[in-house]
Amino acid sequence: MKTTRRDFIQSAALAVAGVTLGMRAESAEAKALLQRPRPLKFSVDMRDGLSPRRVTNAMWDYSWLTQHYPGGAFADFNKAADELLARGFNTVRIDAFPLVIGALKSEGETITIAGNPLANWGMSDRDREHVIVRELVEFMRAMKRRGVSVILSSWGRDCKEYPDRKLALAKDRNSFRQSWERTLDILGSHDVLAPVLYVDLDQEFPFFSPFKDELNELAKVQSKSRSVEAAMEEVGQFEQGLTRMAWNPAQMEYVRRLFSEMLPQFQSRYPRQRFTYSLTSFFKEVRSMGLQLFDVLELHEWIHSPRFDNRTGFNQLIKDRGQHDYKDYAARVAAALDADGPMLVQEMRNRMAFAQSWSAEIAAPVVTTEAWGPWWHMDHPDLDWGWLRDWCEQCMTLAAEHKFWGVTPWNYSHPYWKNWSDVAWYRKVNQRFLRS
Repeated sequence: MKTTRRDFIQSAALAVAGVTLGMRAESAEAKALLQRPRPLKFSVDMRDGLSPRRVTNAMWDYSWLTQHYPGGAFADFNKAADELLARGFNTVRIDAFPLVIGALKSEGETITIAGNPLANWGMSDRDREHVIVRELVEFMRAMKRRGVSVILSSWGRDCKEYPDRKLALAKDRNSFRQSWERTLDILGSHDVLAPVLYVDLDQEFPFFSPFKDELNELAKVQSKSRSVEAAMEEVGQFEQGLTRMAWNPAQMEYVRRLFSEMLPQFQSRYPRQRFTYSLTSFFKEVRSMGLQLFDVLELHEWIHSPRFDNRTGFNQLIKDRGQHDYKDYAARVAAALDADGPMLVQEMRNRMAFAQSWSAEIAAPVVTTEAWGPWWHMDHPDLDWGWLRDWCEQCMTLAAEHKFWGVTPWNYSHPYWKNWSDVAWYRKVNQRFLRS
């Protein structure tokens, strides 16, 4: 077979890239590797070299699918994308349902998601059938046409045809990895990987993770060797619990090994994609591992602290769309803000300073896609959105001051919340951050 000059150049490029994809380089990953890198621009702020330069995100979780039906809030993906842009968003974060996609027998398979009309997010009036791969590709195409970036994540959701997917993968890391690979490969084959800003492999690790139960079991494991801190406590030379972590040594090692296994594998297979694990807790524990593997540092920052939760009784609330009396809770929120408002602001400032420091330490831009107020709020006659709107607006300003790459106005930026109609407010807060 005659070798042309073009064949030689392509073969050399692949060899330099360290891949063995063959002369034809048909896969999306192979074609991407042949692209020339953009010229590097050195600047004081790493965010200035990223595209988009600032990220304004709406968290649409699994709602984009569970309400994708005639009459649902996400019936028309093109309309949804237009509404994002009208409100100043340039990014959306969704559950890509990788655990379900990993179980499918074919791309055209139909699955059933159980109805849940009282769900806080992603409620559906009844059981609904979805051709999940086709709908995901349609969603990605709609975002790509509008120039909207997409963050892919996983809440570990399953369906009626493949129940208990998290249990099935709990002790099978390879199947978890393959589920994500299949999802990304499908998107690549349909030419819709380009809008992906980054991939969050396991939403708010470990709370939605297949590996949560195994990690919790390790809480019972006692370390075989005493730490210096433990020894000093025993002789009264160290204050009880001063430097203790929420995870014991066995748990710390488990998470370190998991992250150190998963992230390099995905970064090697998809060198043009970014990967991370989002966190809503255990910031100190993960930071202490010193991992320089996160392409993005996604931390979910909330108003919650013992002082807020103790005063409001938030943890004891029934949190769904049913008919409940929240008058006492609303009054307690007002009391908490009056009594501790300045301290709550300082707590949030401290969290952001921690995030900024960690971001600089590992050279990864910091993003929050779920944030600011209580993680639960509702369209309900007893509940006031006014204070929450003011709080979140201030937090977005603080995030800009602490050099966040990406933010969200709050946890409720979905078309089915009444606040979605306030286009002017969304534009104001998003445009302010985009100009920061």
